[in-house]
Amino acid sequence: MPAPAHRAEDAANGGAANYPAGVLASAVLATTSVSFVLVGSAALWLRGESILVGDADVVIEPGDQNMQRTRTALADLALQPHAVPHASRLAILDIVTIMTSYGKIDCLLRRGRLDWDRLVRNSDVILVAGAEVIVADSSDAWNLRRRFKDK
Repeated sequence: MPAPAHRAEDAANGGAANYPAGVLASAVLATTSVSFVLVGSAALWLRGESILVGDADVVIEPGDQNMQRTRTALADLALQPHAVPHASRLAILDIVTIMTSYGKIDCLLRRGRLDWDRLVRNSDVILVAGAEVIVADSSDAWNLRRRFKDK
């Protein structure tokens, strides 16, 4: 994966209690070996937008190895690990929602297959409670939100 353009400082100076649950959930996922880009309201919040954050919308990098890492990480984080689809199923689904003790994570798998290169190219790394989270550009996050939020 190409390196994002730059790293921003930790938005809350390291205090995990200052983050919305969706942002914190993305930071926890970032500590695993899963390759993803944070989009949606959590990405917009980290970009300084005044927006309510309900969950972490993450676009998962396509590829068999990353799907296996994603399956393992989600099963480790999930409140109901048995509900996490197998890696071969993850590779063909559009979206998978996982509830964790850190917040809800929506894995946007189809977006990874379609938009991965553009999302990564325009993203930055932002520190969230000490974890490096790859965060989509505001315009990409808004575009995806407008296209898919109410569908």
